[in-house]
Amino acid sequence: MASVGRKVKEAIVEELSTKLSKRPNVLVTAMNRLQAPETDALREKLYASHAQLIMGSRRLLRRAIEPLNVAGLKELLEGSVGLVVTGEEAQPAAKIIVEFRRAHEEQVSVKGGLIDGHLLDGGTVEQLASLPPKPALLAHVVATIESPIAEVIMMIERLIGDLVWIAEQAAATKPLSTGVPETGATNQT
Repeated sequence: MASVGRKVKEAIVEELSTKLSKRPNVLVTAMNRLQAPETDALREKLYASHAQLIMGSRRLLRRAIEPLNVAGLKELLEGSVGLVVTGEEAQPAAKIIVEFRRAHEEQVSVKGGLIDGHLLDGGTVEQLASLPPKPALLAHVVATIESPIAEVIMMIERLIGDLVWIAEQAAATKPLSTGVPETGATNQT
């Protein structure tokens, strides 16, 4: 009969594997001598951004990420690590981790991550954290696309307005013909 500890570990691996199979966005952080209250504070911040910090032994974490089959991901799990399983958006979780790392430089470092099937190093994760939120980026893209279109529309409106003005000026300078020929001489009989 299997021990209770083994069953608990198997359940943890299965749960983590299931989360990663649904949403394979994960950040890998090195955690060295981080106190429990600080870890709890980090977990609370991550929870607010729909992310979860999972601490575990390297062996369990490696077993959980094996189904992902990503070359180089296992190498990130060296030393004391924590996995941050992100929500729909990885950027808010990356930002929280990088800000937390700045406050705890000796205890926390960003090793890398897996975002949308792409393996990232620590520097790239930090660049991701420095980006504005997705809605701001989308607004910038829309504004970039909209600007030239708006200029074309304004130019067309200006040309139509000029054509109308030219037509009005031409109509004002040329008298209207009534369709009856005018004669200069009158008939005298």
